[in-house]
Amino acid sequence: MRCAIYARYSSDLQRESSIEDQVRKCREYARTRGWTILDDSIRCDRAVSAGAMAGREGLQALIAEAKQKPRPFDCILVDDTSRLARNLEDSLRTVKLLDFYGVCVSFASQQLDSADKSSRNLLTMYGMMDEQFLVGLADKVHRGQEGQVLKGLQAGGRCYGYRNVPIEDPTRLEKYGRPAVLGVRLEIEEAEAAVVRRIYDMYGRGSGLAQIAKILNAEGTLAPQPPRTRTMRAWCVSSLHEILRNERYRGVYVWNRTEKRRNPETGRKVSKARPESQWLRILVPDWRIVSDQQWAGIEERLRFIREHLPYTVTGGINRTAQSRTYLFSGLLFCGTCNSRMVIVSGAGKRGYVKYGCPSHRYRGVCANRLTIRRDRLESQLLNALETRILRPDMAGYLVKSFEKQLRARIKEMESRGNASGKTTMEKRREELRLQTKRISAAIGLGGDLESLVEHLKAVESEITALSDRLNLYKPINLTAELDVVHRFALENVMSLRGILRSEDIPAARTTLQRHIGKLVLTPTTTDGGLVFQLSGSIDLLPKGGSKGVMQVVARDGIEPPTPAFSGLRSTD
Repeated sequence: MRCAIYARYSSDLQRESSIEDQVRKCREYARTRGWTILDDSIRCDRAVSAGAMAGREGLQALIAEAKQKPRPFDCILVDDTSRLARNLEDSLRTVKLLDFYGVCVSFASQQLDSADKSSRNLLTMYGMMDEQFLVGLADKVHRGQEGQVLKGLQAGGRCYGYRNVPIEDPTRLEKYGRPAVLGVRLEIEEAEAAVVRRIYDMYGRGSGLAQIAKILNAEGTLAPQPPRTRTMRAWCVSSLHEILRNERYRGVYVWNRTEKRRNPETGRKVSKARPESQWLRILVPDWRIVSDQQWAGIEERLRFIREHLPYTVTGGINRTAQSRTYLFSGLLFCGTCNSRMVIVSGAGKRGYVKYGCPSHRYRGVCANRLTIRRDRLESQLLNALETRILRPDMAGYLVKSFEKQLRARIKEMESRGNASGKTTMEKRREELRLQTKRISAAIGLGGDLESLVEHLKAVESEITALSDRLNLYKPINLTAELDVVHRFALENVMSLRGILRSEDIPAARTTLQRHIGKLVLTPTTTDGGLVFQLSGSIDLLPKGGSKGVMQVVARDGIEPPTPAFSGLRSTD
C-alpha cells in the first residue's frame, strides 16, 4: 500500500511541531501495517481552519494528484478525523471523492479506514463530534467575551484613540513562563484622542468628511491602520464616519452588534448584523474622549442631513439600481496611485455622474484630480471596441490563431508518441509480429507448450486489435472544419456588438469582464487639452497589439481627438 500523508493545524497560536507530530504518528501507523510512505506525497496546511475547504492548498493538491493516471498513491493517511475536516459535509464528500478515484483515507488515531464497509457510519459519528467542537468553542468564546464586556474590559480588537493594556496575574503562569492574562483594558492614547476631538469639532462646525480627510492627510496626521482591501494608510470618509458614530468615545461600549459567519462557498468569515435587541450597552466613563455636547452636536447634524439630504438620488456613490448598470465599474484604475476609480459625483441637476480617483477626491493623497463623465467614457470605449476590435477580419485572425495552436498541439502529441498516433501503432504491431516469430520458434524447440501457446494467443489478439484500429485510423484534416470554425468565430465576435449595446446590462458587464482586464486611466496633457490616457488589454487582440492607448476627453464641450492609435487606449 503506497501512502500519502496529510497534516493540518488551524491557528497561528499552535506549535509548528504539530505538523511533525502528526506525520510521525502516521508513519508509526503505516509501519505497523507494513505500508510504504511516499515522502514526496506529504502535504500539510498551516494555520488553516478545517471549517471549510477553501484555502486548503495541501489537501487540494492531494486530491488533484489522486485524479492522475497512473495513480501515484493508494491511500492518504491522516492522524485524526478533525485534521481532515470539522464540517461533516466536507468530510464525507472528500472521502467519497477520493474513493471514486480509488484512494482510501485512513485515520491513525481512530484506526479507521474508509475502505472498510462500516467506515461511513463511524466517520459520520466522528464528523459530528468534530463539527460540534467548533460550535461549542464559538459559544464558549462568545460567553467569555461577554463576561469581559460586563466588567468594562476590551473584548478584542483595536480602536483608534486607545491602547490595549493586558491585565496580568503574576500568580498564574501560562506556557513559556509568561504571566496569565486575565483581560485587556483600554487606556486613552492622548495624541490620538486629540485627533478624535478635533474631528468632532471640525464636523460640528460644518466641515465635510472629505474636507476633513484632506486636511488631516495634508498635515501628515497618522491615520488608523487600513483594512486588508486597501494598502494606502490615509484618512478617508469611511474611517471618519466610523469615528463619528462610535459611542465608545462618549464612554458607552456597544457590543454584540455583529457576528462572524463563514461563507460556505468561499470559506471566508464575513460580518453579519445582529438584531438591536441583542446589543449590549455598558457605561465605561474612563473611556470618554468627547463631551456630551460634542456628541449631541454630531447627532443633530447627522439628523439634519438625513432629513434634508436623503440618499435617494441616482448615482454610483449611493449604490442604487441605476449605479449597477454602469458597464465599466470595477475595471478602471487610477494611473497615478493605482486606486480603483469610483463615482465621485452624483447625478445632480445635469443628470450624469463622473468617475474619479477616490484617493484624491476623499483623501487628498493623490494628484489625479481629473474626472470623467460616465456616459462619455462608456460611449467612447464602446465605439473603440466596435470600430477597432469587433470587426469581421478579427474573426479571421481568431481562426488562424486557433488553427496554429491546434496544429502545434497535434504535432506535440505525435512527437510524444501518443498511443492513438498511426506511427506508434504501426511500430507496436511490428514489435508484436517479431514476438510471434520468436514464440513459434520456441514452440518448435519443444519448450513449455501450454504457456507458450497462451502467450502466442495474447500477442496475436493484440495484433488483431491494432490492425482494426489502423484500418479505422484517419489522419486529422483541419481544412474541412475551418469553415465551420470561421463561421462560429464570426458569429461570436459580431454578436458582442449587440450584447454591449443591449439593455441587458448585467450580461454586457459579464461579457466585458471576460475580455477586458485592468484598464488604467492616467491624466495626460495633449494638444486637445487635458485627457485621460487609458491603457489596458483585450483578449481578442493579437499578441503584441493588445496593449495600446486611446485618447478620451475628460471635459464637457471638448470633442475627442482622432489620432492614430493601436489597441485600446481610453481617456475621458
